[in-house]
Amino acid sequence: MGSSLDTVYAEWDRLSTVRVHTPGIEVWAGTLDYETNLFEQMIPPERARAEHEKIISCLKDTCVEVHQLADDLETAGVLDDLIRESISEIDANSSADVEIIIETFNSREKLHLALAQVSMRQPKEEISSTSLTIDQPLSNMYFQRDTTILGDKGPILCNMFEPVRQREVPIVRDAWEGIGADIIYEMDMHVEGGEFLPAGEFALLGVSANLDGKEHVIRTSYAAGQELMDSGAIEYDEFVLVRAPLQADREFRKEHDTGSRIMHLLGWVNIVAEDLIVLDADLARAANVDVYERHGDEYAKEHSSNLYDYLAEEKGFEIVDVSWSERWPTNFLTIESETILPLYEPDANGEYRSENNPTIEKLKELGVEILPDGAGIPRDALTNGGGGIHCMTTPLSRE
Repeated sequence: MGSSLDTVYAEWDRLSTVRVHTPGIEVWAGTLDYETNLFEQMIPPERARAEHEKIISCLKDTCVEVHQLADDLETAGVLDDLIRESISEIDANSSADVEIIIETFNSREKLHLALAQVSMRQPKEEISSTSLTIDQPLSNMYFQRDTTILGDKGPILCNMFEPVRQREVPIVRDAWEGIGADIIYEMDMHVEGGEFLPAGEFALLGVSANLDGKEHVIRTSYAAGQELMDSGAIEYDEFVLVRAPLQADREFRKEHDTGSRIMHLLGWVNIVAEDLIVLDADLARAANVDVYERHGDEYAKEHSSNLYDYLAEEKGFEIVDVSWSERWPTNFLTIESETILPLYEPDANGEYRSENNPTIEKLKELGVEILPDGAGIPRDALTNGGGGIHCMTTPLSRE
């Protein structure tokens, strides 16, 4: 079985088309008030934009067709209405003409303005300039992966856990419709695309932790995994629900003085090839999994295990264990089998040093091609938002 337009069968299939959103003025809120906007640290907007454009350039160099979210929305014919809905002219005497803005701006400028949620006040007598306000902008939009699960039957719209991100979903729905895709299903339970990892005959979904018999939802609930199976939106032979190893993550964070890896499954697991996977072995051994098998139109639970044993023993993957000294070693994008685009840990001058990037070095020893230039792209501003290249890209098709 192989993938086609608007479906993904396996993460190692050749990436042919991908959607991104280059951040603009909407990330200013994440710069000035980063915690409220779900960012880990301040994001310098111009550095973020430049870093994102490096990623796009590399994708194009590998002959991946890159869609900007703004262009898909323009094709869908909804971008102008997004501006009309987003710009609030508070003063009835405002001289601003939204229609002129629409005619003048290109698609990316329109989307940046719409996401920023701009309102305007005319100047008072003692003030000579107009007052502009950015009100509840959609700052996380450049993390395109989170709003969609693209599986073996088509795109599934997610239900975002954080209220600040729920407004992204209708925009992404319009973008899918802009490329002629049919949404196969829209989730009721909380689930995010960074939890989903397709692997040929089976797929993984990261779900809530279980602490002392109590459910602890981080981003995706266990019930969401059951909803996906019951909905008929996926047809993998096996569907594996991976419990977030919350207690282990807390212990290792304290031991290594580092950030959490388990916001999404892709924070600590990713696939390089049909027989090669990168993960945090400590967390994988601590992560309980429930394996469901498909029988006709229904899934039934077959057995439970831990993620490490399931992948290594049952599925025969060779495992590359990551180091806690690396912040985002698994959050790379697989271009095709044994070819990946990662972010590397730069030194003080932004340069690649092998000692700072043990995961990339291990992969190169195994014959994996690292793009670009055998190193990847230096990690800089974008990951301050809480994710890596995988989070920033939504595959539209793999072949």
